[in-house]
Amino acid sequence: MRNKYYLYAIYGMALLLLAACGPADTPTATSLPVDDASPTPSPTVPPDPILVRVDLGSPAAGSIDPARIGPLWVKEKDLVENLFTGLTRLDGDSGTIEPALAESWETSSNGLTWTFTLRDDIFWVSINMETGQVERMRPITAEDVVYTVRRVCRAEVDTSLVSPALVIEGCREVVEQPLADLTDDFVKRTVGVKAVDDTTVEFKLVAQTAYFPTLLAMPLLRPVPSDLVDAEGDRWTHSEVVWTSGPYTVQPNIPPEEGYTLITNPYWPLERTGNIEIVQISFLKDRAQSFEAWEAGDLALAALPDEQLPKVSFEDDPSYRLLVLPAAAFLVASYDTQPLDNVDMRRALALATDRQKILSEVLEPAGQPGLAALSIVPPGSAGATAYGDVGLGFDPEAARAALADAGHKDCIRLPRVTLLVDDSPLSAQVGEQLIQTWTDVFGCPEGVFELEQQPQRDVETIIVEPPSSRQPRRAGLILLNWQADSLDAYHWLADIFACREAFPDAFANQMRVCAEGELALSQAATTLDPDLRSSSYQRIEKLFFGAEGEMPVVPLYFYARAVAIQPWIEVYPLHAGPLRFDKWVLNTVMGDR
Repeated sequence: MRNKYYLYAIYGMALLLLAACGPADTPTATSLPVDDASPTPSPTVPPDPILVRVDLGSPAAGSIDPARIGPLWVKEKDLVENLFTGLTRLDGDSGTIEPALAESWETSSNGLTWTFTLRDDIFWVSINMETGQVERMRPITAEDVVYTVRRVCRAEVDTSLVSPALVIEGCREVVEQPLADLTDDFVKRTVGVKAVDDTTVEFKLVAQTAYFPTLLAMPLLRPVPSDLVDAEGDRWTHSEVVWTSGPYTVQPNIPPEEGYTLITNPYWPLERTGNIEIVQISFLKDRAQSFEAWEAGDLALAALPDEQLPKVSFEDDPSYRLLVLPAAAFLVASYDTQPLDNVDMRRALALATDRQKILSEVLEPAGQPGLAALSIVPPGSAGATAYGDVGLGFDPEAARAALADAGHKDCIRLPRVTLLVDDSPLSAQVGEQLIQTWTDVFGCPEGVFELEQQPQRDVETIIVEPPSSRQPRRAGLILLNWQADSLDAYHWLADIFACREAFPDAFANQMRVCAEGELALSQAATTLDPDLRSSSYQRIEKLFFGAEGEMPVVPLYFYARAVAIQPWIEVYPLHAGPLRFDKWVLNTVMGDR
């Protein structure tokens, strides 16, 4: 049954279609003789717009402010992706960066100054509540970009989300400035961003950052309308006042907890390969009810209930799909603890790890979907190697051979290997599953592999700060769950486990010397050509995780969201990233659902 929101959307869209068919300019009226005998033409009624309904599950999206969206806030990222355009856009399936608001950009010879030329045909739009029509408010300008960056740096949003902006000159200084001294003038003088003119914006960076266009594709740095935010404050995202800039805008006066109705933006100038004009989004608390609605054909897409995860096949049934998130679980090797200082031992453990078993016997029963990880860079990251092209899968025979190469055939003289995990029940189950599999594959006596649990904060401290000579040695392997600060492959390869000598800010201090991979990483940071940089990332992943790789960490799994999709709709993306409704195609008319 069509509800009042649906009817309002149809009414507004009909007005839009009628307006689009009319002349651009209204001619001056001229008196003409009236022929009473001439028939009155019947008005042309526009067809109903193409509408789909999706349910993203509870809880409801918390915000559509791009600067307030965390890395794993999937529902919020779906909305922001369709409502707000960034200077660039990341294609989650290809891992490529596309121009969006910025039609081109160039860098200075030292790589520290980036100049972006903006399109002049992308507008802030809003729905007029009286007419139901989408109205152009004004073009997006370079000043909107400048305002957005300053707003982020002065921590008017969650400071924990600001890290991608810290590559911009002066941003860190503003973030760390005491609030009492944080004046508008200080921010303007300090942050390295300026509007050269209405369609040109210039950034100054603190270091060569070839992946800067990737950072600009993230929600955090997507422009917001400066005058509206100043006028409305935190209310600026309310549906009755919000201005949007993406391929869709939002229907007003629907409470966010009830959902969102997205209406196609008729002024959107970029290519739209899909045919969906209205998207009704709900956040049903009962996922079983949502799944039943999907099975009945009333929903084009639904979040998969936890209890369905062990029952469906994501590999064989196209009705069910995993969309990878920018988060992963892996084991950090302590090079200062034997036998993890031995590369053959690290490879042996990687080959003896049954990732699919962890997913099917631990994660899925707990309601956590995931994808087996053979490398550390999640699909959907800019420059990521194609999934499955790099890495060591489960191979018990090869694992035993690698253990023999490490000098411990049949577990002879193998020192005790401690696996440290945090104190959550799920981490304990993952650890127990790993230990049981390793014990079975290698045929080791019970107790060779042991599990230790500590609070999360203590686990992170042990990874970051190796023990002193007077302290007990740390665990040889440490389970770490990581969500990305950046959507570029460089973040995963450099910021987490790269050697401290070349990358002093890397998170993990494994006490290892730099390898060939780190040299290639340093070069990738300054390689502006995205194809060359992507090729470098692929080579680096092979150096770390290939058959002869260093294996500084043992990848386990990528976190994912699980969805059910109707066969009569083509959705995008297929593998990773937020939903892009402008690329969805409805193939079959399903009637008045």
